[in-house]
Amino acid sequence: MIKQRIGRKFLTSLLILLMIKMKIENFNIQHYPEVLELWKKAGIGVGSSDTKEEIALIIARNPELFLIGKEQEKIIATVIGAFDGRRGYVHHLAVDPMYQKKGYGKAIMDDLIERFRKKKVHKIHLFIQKQNKKVVDFYSKQGWEIRDDIIMMSFIPDNTLYKRSLDEQKL
Repeated sequence: MIKQRIGRKFLTSLLILLMIKMKIENFNIQHYPEVLELWKKAGIGVGSSDTKEEIALIIARNPELFLIGKEQEKIIATVIGAFDGRRGYVHHLAVDPMYQKKGYGKAIMDDLIERFRKKKVHKIHLFIQKQNKKVVDFYSKQGWEIRDDIIMMSFIPDNTLYKRSLDEQKL
């Protein structure tokens, strides 16, 4: 039963991909300038962990989980997946505003989730800014649940490294 449900969901995603003509592939550091612009265009906040050097570290650890979606060689969607050996994490799902509401976000997320399944990831987490109701609604429709039993906290171990915005530092 579970295999059938996973199989159907994956096949549905493949059909969506065929209909929308988006090719999903692994991110390569050469894509960085275009992906950075996409993040900005889509309203993703980019900070000190999004420099080219930091992104290179991400792809060194999880090269098959950082995905881009292309239509006619133009990057129109991206998502960063990370796996720490126990849990999966999703960062920076972005779809070019000209291509939103057409299934691209769901398609690239479904591909990432399938990759997590193959790694036997038990649970996947993501972070959304509270005021971003559209994004909360998007994920809720995909079956994600809002957690009210945990509080997310952050700690900055080195204030010289962390910057909330890339504009505060040199690229």
